[in-house]
Amino acid sequence: MNKTMSLKLEENLFSEIKKISAIFNMSCSEFIRNAIKKELDEKKNDFIVKLSDFPFCDDEEEKELVSFLNTLTEEDLKISKKEIIKL
Repeated sequence: MNKTMSLKLEENLFSEIKKISAIFNMSCSEFIRNAIKKELDEKKNDFIVKLSDFPFCDDEEEKELVSFLNTLTEEDLKISKKEIIKL
């Protein structure tokens, strides 16, 4: 089922959409839907988005983790190595 959405665009952006849509014989709506789908597909592959799909732990797992974390000493909590990972 399609949903309707109101969208404000800068005039020059709207003009470009109209021009490209006309060249490719498609409606502005179709062009915008395709652009949004392309952006969503790209963003869905982002690490943070994928990570957000994992469920939180249940109460038992949380208690276990908290129990373990409470046993850590100051020495355990010191940063031993720092790396930058590009995604």
